[in-house]
Amino acid sequence: MLGLIVCLMISLICFSSCNKHDIAPVAMIDVFPSIGDTTLFIEFSAVESTDDRCYTAALKFRWDFNGDGKWDTDYSNENAIAHRYLQPGVFHVIVEVLDPENNSARAKDSVTIFGKNQIETLIDGRDGNQYSIVKINDQWWMAENLRFGISIPPEREQTDNDTTEMYVMRYLDILDTIGGIYLWHEAMNYNVTDPRGICPDNYHIPTQEEWKGLFESYPAPYSIIYYGSNGFSNLNLDLQNGGRRVGLNFEYIDPFWPIETKTGFWSSSYEKENHIFQPYFCFFRSPWAEVTPRKHFEYFQYYSVRCVEDK
Repeated sequence: MLGLIVCLMISLICFSSCNKHDIAPVAMIDVFPSIGDTTLFIEFSAVESTDDRCYTAALKFRWDFNGDGKWDTDYSNENAIAHRYLQPGVFHVIVEVLDPENNSARAKDSVTIFGKNQIETLIDGRDGNQYSIVKINDQWWMAENLRFGISIPPEREQTDNDTTEMYVMRYLDILDTIGGIYLWHEAMNYNVTDPRGICPDNYHIPTQEEWKGLFESYPAPYSIIYYGSNGFSNLNLDLQNGGRRVGLNFEYIDPFWPIETKTGFWSSSYEKENHIFQPYFCFFRSPWAEVTPRKHFEYFQYYSVRCVEDK
């Protein structure tokens, strides 16, 4: 009998707490990804929205995708929706949540949409090589790897002399488009205090902060899609567009025999411990497509070079 009374009391408490009147619901919104391009469907979710009457399934939702005050959908019980923006810009999305007593609440968030970046051409006055360049965050980046210098065989070491030396990768007896692969000191032109390194005039090897700035603004895995081959950034920056050499061995993607592969792009930033330089680089690894600026503790590593415009 006592147990029955306790159960009835608990039921009454729950009933009273879940039947308050004229209290608006709590609207919540989640956006993923918050940055994208005109090819992506952006996902909006209001699943975290709550109601004081304890039956959130009765809530209704409507959406304004660009914050212009005009609702793009009618009310429905669907608490998640996807939308594709066809034009670049910053858009404010609003969800309105309605409960059965016609009390409503709104939540707002924003999404940044990019269009395809403009491509220009950089001509290196030293050797006449031409490179595609794209503008990222008001700064021009080379969309191809540097290929400046004289190609030398793998058994010959890059040294501090009057000539810039590079290794090239060969695949199926065709000169690869990866460009040159350099020891960090060679890439820096043996002057660690000058970020220009072996880049063309008015360009330099990206700093650690410039590499981080590329990827921090974009949630993974979208950053890989955006910056990778045929991505909307036009930067073509990914595992298949970089080279790596450790000792006499080169690593690259073989489309007919996939293997775990690593590659990287040098940074002009470094730390020094016990008279040993530890340069940073932008690192790609398969099959997880990990991208992270990190520093090397090994001297004899060779990577590709991208150059970025001086500010």
